[in-house]
Amino acid sequence: MKKIFWAVTFCLMMMFNATVSAEDDSEARQALRESMLANAADDDRVFHEDLLFFMPSIQSELDFLAVAESNDFKSSGEFNIWMTADNGESTELNIPFYAVQNGKNMKVYYQSEKKWYQFQSPSVAAAVTDMVASPTNAELEEMLNEVKKVTILRDTDTQRTFLVNLDGNKIADDMKKEFEKNPADNITAEVEDMQAKFSKYLDAGFRNADVWYIWTVGKSDGKTKNLAIHLSSLLQETARAALNDNEQVWAEPIKEILESIAYYSEVKSYTTFLDSDAKQKLEIPKNVLKAKFIESIK
Repeated sequence: MKKIFWAVTFCLMMMFNATVSAEDDSEARQALRESMLANAADDDRVFHEDLLFFMPSIQSELDFLAVAESNDFKSSGEFNIWMTADNGESTELNIPFYAVQNGKNMKVYYQSEKKWYQFQSPSVAAAVTDMVASPTNAELEEMLNEVKKVTILRDTDTQRTFLVNLDGNKIADDMKKEFEKNPADNITAEVEDMQAKFSKYLDAGFRNADVWYIWTVGKSDGKTKNLAIHLSSLLQETARAALNDNEQVWAEPIKEILESIAYYSEVKSYTTFLDSDAKQKLEIPKNVLKAKFIESIK
Protein backbone atom coordinates (compact mmCIF):
# COMPACT_ATOMS: atom_id res chain seq x y z
CA MET A 1 0.00 0.00 0.00
CA LYS A 2 2.90 2.31 -0.75
CA LYS A 3 2.21 5.99 -1.48
CA ILE A 4 -1.40 5.77 -2.49
CA PHE A 5 -4.36 8.28 -2.36
CA TRP A 6 -7.86 9.72 -3.98
CA ALA A 7 -11.43 11.11 -4.65
CA VAL A 8 -14.94 12.78 -4.08
CA THR A 9 -16.20 16.08 -2.63
CA PHE A 10 -17.70 18.03 0.24
CA CYS A 11 -21.19 16.71 -0.52
CA LEU A 12 -20.05 13.20 0.41
CA MET A 13 -19.11 14.44 3.86
CA MET A 14 -22.66 15.73 4.24
CA MET A 15 -24.20 12.55 2.83
CA PHE A 16 -22.20 10.24 5.08
CA ASN A 17 -22.47 12.47 8.17
CA ALA A 18 -18.76 12.58 9.07
CA THR A 19 -18.13 11.27 12.55
CA VAL A 20 -14.98 13.28 13.35
CA SER A 21 -14.85 17.07 13.47
CA ALA A 22 -12.30 19.19 11.63
CA GLU A 23 -11.03 20.50 14.98
CA ASP A 24 -10.00 17.09 16.35
CA ASP A 25 -9.17 14.22 14.05
CA SER A 26 -6.99 12.28 16.53
CA GLU A 27 -9.34 9.28 16.66
CA ALA A 28 -9.56 9.19 12.87
CA ARG A 29 -5.78 9.40 12.62
CA GLN A 30 -5.39 6.47 14.98
CA ALA A 31 -7.86 4.43 12.91
CA LEU A 32 -5.95 5.41 9.76
CA ARG A 33 -2.65 4.36 11.36
CA GLU A 34 -4.09 0.95 12.27
CA SER A 35 -5.39 0.42 8.74
CA MET A 36 -2.06 1.45 7.19
CA LEU A 37 -0.23 -1.00 9.46
CA ALA A 38 -2.65 -3.77 8.43
CA ASN A 39 -2.00 -3.02 4.76
CA ALA A 40 1.78 -2.84 5.20
CA ALA A 41 1.99 -6.64 5.35
CA ASP A 42 2.52 -8.54 2.09
CA ASP A 43 -0.77 -8.72 0.21
CA ASP A 44 -1.20 -11.28 -2.57
CA ARG A 45 -4.76 -10.31 -3.49
CA VAL A 46 -5.58 -9.45 -7.10
CA PHE A 47 -6.37 -5.78 -7.60
CA HIS A 48 -8.12 -3.96 -10.43
CA GLU A 49 -6.63 -0.57 -11.31
CA ASP A 50 -8.35 1.98 -13.55
CA LEU A 51 -6.36 5.17 -14.28
CA LEU A 52 -8.19 7.84 -16.29
CA PHE A 53 -6.82 10.97 -17.95
CA PHE A 54 -8.94 13.62 -19.68
CA MET A 55 -8.15 16.63 -21.83
CA PRO A 56 -10.33 18.34 -24.47
CA SER A 57 -8.55 16.64 -27.39
CA ILE A 58 -7.05 13.56 -25.69
CA GLN A 59 -8.45 10.96 -23.32
CA SER A 60 -6.66 7.86 -22.12
CA GLU A 61 -7.35 4.93 -19.83
CA LEU A 62 -4.98 2.40 -18.30
CA ASP A 63 -7.11 -0.52 -17.10
CA PHE A 64 -5.45 -3.63 -15.66
CA LEU A 65 -5.50 -6.47 -13.14
CA ALA A 66 -2.37 -7.27 -11.13
CA VAL A 67 -1.03 -9.29 -8.23
CA ALA A 68 2.21 -9.12 -6.27
CA GLU A 69 3.40 -12.35 -4.64
CA SER A 70 6.78 -12.26 -2.90
CA ASN A 71 9.23 -11.05 -5.60
CA ASP A 72 6.82 -11.83 -8.45
CA PHE A 73 4.47 -9.35 -10.11
CA LYS A 74 1.91 -10.19 -12.80
CA SER A 75 -0.33 -7.85 -14.72
CA SER A 76 -2.82 -8.00 -17.57
CA GLY A 77 -4.75 -5.15 -19.11
CA GLU A 78 -5.22 -2.56 -21.83
CA PHE A 79 -4.00 0.95 -22.57
CA ASN A 80 -6.48 3.01 -24.60
CA ILE A 81 -6.07 6.46 -26.16
CA TRP A 82 -8.72 8.56 -27.92
CA MET A 83 -7.62 11.68 -29.84
CA THR A 84 -9.57 14.33 -31.75
CA ALA A 85 -7.75 16.47 -34.32
CA ASP A 86 -8.55 20.12 -35.11
CA ASN A 87 -10.39 19.00 -38.26
CA GLY A 88 -12.70 16.79 -36.19
CA GLU A 89 -11.16 13.47 -37.16
CA SER A 90 -10.95 10.94 -34.32
CA THR A 91 -8.28 8.33 -33.68
CA GLU A 92 -8.48 5.41 -31.27
CA LEU A 93 -5.51 3.35 -30.12
CA ASN A 94 -5.92 0.12 -28.16
CA ILE A 95 -2.90 -1.73 -26.72
CA PRO A 96 -3.55 -4.98 -24.80
CA PHE A 97 -0.61 -6.07 -22.65
CA TYR A 98 0.76 -8.56 -20.14
CA ALA A 99 3.66 -8.03 -17.76
CA VAL A 100 5.52 -10.47 -15.56
CA GLN A 101 8.36 -9.74 -13.17
CA ASN A 102 10.64 -11.90 -11.08
CA GLY A 103 13.16 -9.97 -9.02
CA LYS A 104 15.10 -7.62 -11.31
CA ASN A 105 13.73 -9.13 -14.52
CA MET A 106 10.61 -7.62 -16.13
CA LYS A 107 9.06 -8.86 -19.38
CA VAL A 108 6.32 -6.87 -21.08
CA TYR A 109 4.17 -8.30 -23.88
CA TYR A 110 2.00 -5.94 -25.95
CA GLN A 111 -0.12 -6.13 -29.08
CA SER A 112 0.21 -3.75 -31.99
CA GLU A 113 -1.62 -4.14 -35.31
CA LYS A 114 -2.76 -7.64 -34.28
CA LYS A 115 0.82 -8.80 -33.64
CA TRP A 116 2.40 -9.49 -30.25
CA TYR A 117 5.82 -8.17 -29.22
CA GLN A 118 7.90 -8.48 -26.06
CA PHE A 119 10.70 -6.53 -24.40
CA GLN A 120 12.57 -6.48 -21.11
CA SER A 121 12.85 -3.43 -18.88
CA PRO A 122 15.08 -3.47 -15.76
CA SER A 123 14.11 0.12 -14.88
CA VAL A 124 10.40 -0.74 -14.84
CA ALA A 125 11.20 -3.82 -12.76
CA ALA A 126 13.02 -1.66 -10.21
CA ALA A 127 10.10 0.77 -10.04
CA VAL A 128 7.58 -2.03 -9.58
CA THR A 129 9.74 -3.64 -6.87
CA ASP A 130 9.76 -0.36 -4.98
CA MET A 131 6.04 0.20 -5.52
CA VAL A 132 4.87 -3.17 -4.20
CA ALA A 133 7.41 -3.49 -1.39
CA SER A 134 6.06 -3.43 2.15
CA PRO A 135 6.91 -0.03 3.68
CA THR A 136 9.19 0.12 6.69
CA ASN A 137 8.05 1.63 9.99
CA ALA A 138 9.98 4.78 9.13
CA GLU A 139 8.23 5.03 5.74
CA LEU A 140 4.84 4.54 7.39
CA GLU A 141 5.58 7.35 9.83
CA GLU A 142 6.63 9.55 6.91
CA MET A 143 3.36 8.79 5.12
CA LEU A 144 1.35 9.63 8.24
CA ASN A 145 3.33 12.82 8.70
CA GLU A 146 2.29 13.89 5.19
CA VAL A 147 -1.39 13.71 6.16
CA LYS A 148 -2.96 17.10 6.86
CA LYS A 149 -6.38 15.93 8.00
CA VAL A 150 -8.34 12.68 8.36
CA THR A 151 -12.13 12.42 8.33
CA ILE A 152 -14.16 9.25 8.75
CA LEU A 153 -16.91 9.54 6.17
CA ARG A 154 -18.68 6.29 6.97
CA ASP A 155 -18.33 3.74 9.76
CA THR A 156 -20.40 0.53 9.71
CA ASP A 157 -20.11 -2.87 11.38
CA THR A 158 -18.00 -4.18 8.49
CA GLN A 159 -16.29 -1.23 6.78
CA ARG A 160 -14.75 2.17 7.43
CA THR A 161 -14.27 4.90 4.82
CA PHE A 162 -11.64 7.62 5.24
CA LEU A 163 -11.27 10.97 3.54
CA VAL A 164 -7.55 11.80 3.74
CA ASN A 165 -6.29 15.30 2.89
CA LEU A 166 -2.55 15.40 2.24
CA ASP A 167 -0.11 18.15 3.19
CA GLY A 168 1.42 19.25 -0.10
CA ASN A 169 4.18 21.27 1.57
CA LYS A 170 5.40 18.28 3.58
CA ILE A 171 5.26 16.01 0.53
CA ALA A 172 7.26 18.55 -1.48
CA ASP A 173 9.84 18.85 1.31
CA ASP A 174 10.21 15.06 1.59
CA MET A 175 10.43 14.71 -2.18
CA LYS A 176 13.18 17.34 -2.33
CA LYS A 177 15.18 15.51 0.36
CA GLU A 178 14.78 12.24 -1.58
CA PHE A 179 16.04 13.83 -4.82
CA GLU A 180 19.06 15.29 -3.00
CA LYS A 181 19.79 11.96 -1.32
CA ASN A 182 19.54 9.94 -4.55
CA PRO A 183 20.75 12.05 -7.50
CA ALA A 184 20.55 10.51 -10.97
CA ASP A 185 23.72 8.89 -12.29
CA ASN A 186 25.33 9.11 -15.73
CA ILE A 187 23.04 11.72 -17.26
CA THR A 188 23.89 14.54 -19.66
CA ALA A 189 23.83 18.19 -18.61
CA GLU A 190 20.77 18.71 -20.81
CA VAL A 191 18.82 15.89 -19.15
CA GLU A 192 19.92 17.09 -15.72
CA ASP A 193 18.62 20.58 -16.53
CA MET A 194 15.28 19.14 -17.70
CA GLN A 195 14.95 17.06 -14.53
CA ALA A 196 15.74 20.10 -12.37
CA LYS A 197 13.03 22.13 -14.11
CA PHE A 198 10.45 19.36 -13.83
CA SER A 199 11.29 18.91 -10.13
CA LYS A 200 10.75 22.64 -9.62
CA TYR A 201 7.35 22.51 -11.35
CA LEU A 202 6.30 19.40 -9.43
CA ASP A 203 7.38 21.02 -6.16
CA ALA A 204 5.16 24.01 -6.90
CA GLY A 205 2.38 21.66 -7.97
CA PHE A 206 2.32 19.84 -4.62
CA ARG A 207 2.53 23.08 -2.63
CA ASN A 208 -0.42 24.65 -4.46
CA ALA A 209 -2.61 21.61 -5.11
CA ASP A 210 -5.41 20.12 -3.05
CA VAL A 211 -4.43 16.43 -2.95
CA TRP A 212 -6.73 13.93 -1.25
CA TYR A 213 -8.04 10.37 -1.42
CA ILE A 214 -10.91 8.24 -0.21
CA TRP A 215 -10.08 4.83 1.19
CA THR A 216 -12.44 2.06 2.32
CA VAL A 217 -11.11 -0.78 4.48
CA GLY A 218 -12.66 -3.87 6.04
CA LYS A 219 -12.94 -3.62 9.83
CA SER A 220 -12.23 -7.32 10.46
CA ASP A 221 -8.78 -7.27 8.83
CA GLY A 222 -8.10 -3.62 7.96
CA LYS A 223 -7.48 -4.54 4.34
CA THR A 224 -8.32 -2.26 1.42
CA LYS A 225 -11.70 -2.69 -0.26
CA ASN A 226 -11.65 0.36 -2.53
CA LEU A 227 -9.37 3.32 -3.08
CA ALA A 228 -10.10 6.43 -5.13
CA ILE A 229 -7.52 9.13 -5.81
CA HIS A 230 -8.03 12.41 -7.69
CA LEU A 231 -4.80 14.05 -8.83
CA SER A 232 -6.36 16.60 -11.19
CA SER A 233 -5.35 19.52 -8.98
CA LEU A 234 -1.73 18.32 -8.79
CA LEU A 235 -1.47 17.92 -12.57
CA GLN A 236 -3.06 21.32 -13.21
CA GLU A 237 -0.88 23.18 -10.71
CA THR A 238 2.28 21.54 -12.05
CA ALA A 239 1.40 22.66 -15.59
CA ARG A 240 0.64 26.18 -14.33
CA ALA A 241 4.05 26.32 -12.67
CA ALA A 242 5.63 25.48 -16.03
CA LEU A 243 3.56 28.14 -17.81
CA ASN A 244 4.49 30.76 -15.21
CA ASP A 245 8.24 30.08 -15.47
CA ASN A 246 9.60 33.40 -16.78
CA GLU A 247 12.96 31.81 -17.54
CA GLN A 248 11.44 29.26 -19.95
CA VAL A 249 10.17 30.04 -23.44
CA TRP A 250 7.82 27.30 -24.65
CA ALA A 251 7.22 26.53 -28.32
CA GLU A 252 3.62 27.33 -29.26
CA PRO A 253 2.42 23.68 -29.54
CA ILE A 254 3.92 22.87 -26.11
CA LYS A 255 2.40 26.01 -24.63
CA GLU A 256 -1.05 25.06 -25.94
CA ILE A 257 -0.75 21.57 -24.40
CA LEU A 258 0.36 23.03 -21.05
CA GLU A 259 -2.58 25.47 -21.09
CA SER A 260 -4.99 22.63 -21.81
CA ILE A 261 -3.54 20.59 -18.94
CA ALA A 262 -3.45 23.57 -16.58
CA TYR A 263 -7.12 24.47 -16.95
CA TYR A 264 -9.05 21.53 -18.41
CA SER A 265 -7.37 18.25 -17.48
CA GLU A 266 -8.51 15.58 -15.03
CA VAL A 267 -6.70 12.55 -13.59
CA LYS A 268 -8.48 9.90 -11.54
CA SER A 269 -7.45 6.50 -10.24
CA TYR A 270 -9.68 3.76 -8.86
CA THR A 271 -8.43 0.61 -7.16
CA THR A 272 -10.60 -2.36 -6.19
CA PHE A 273 -9.48 -5.69 -4.75
CA LEU A 274 -10.91 -8.91 -6.22
CA ASP A 275 -11.22 -12.52 -5.10
CA SER A 276 -8.61 -15.17 -5.89
CA ASP A 277 -10.50 -16.49 -8.95
CA ALA A 278 -9.35 -13.39 -10.85
CA LYS A 279 -5.76 -14.73 -10.90
CA GLN A 280 -6.56 -16.91 -13.92
CA LYS A 281 -6.95 -13.76 -16.02
CA LEU A 282 -3.26 -13.00 -15.39
CA GLU A 283 -1.99 -16.16 -17.08
CA ILE A 284 -0.23 -15.32 -20.35
CA PRO A 285 -1.57 -17.28 -23.38
CA LYS A 286 0.87 -19.55 -25.18
CA ASN A 287 0.69 -17.58 -28.43
CA VAL A 288 1.63 -14.39 -26.55
CA LEU A 289 4.65 -16.08 -24.95
CA LYS A 290 5.96 -16.64 -28.50
CA ALA A 291 5.86 -12.90 -29.22
CA LYS A 292 8.64 -11.31 -31.27
CA PHE A 293 11.41 -9.90 -29.08
CA ILE A 294 12.34 -6.26 -29.62
CA GLU A 295 15.16 -4.19 -28.14
CA SER A 296 15.02 -3.92 -24.35
CA ILE A 297 14.08 -0.63 -22.72
CA LYS A 298 16.54 0.35 -19.99
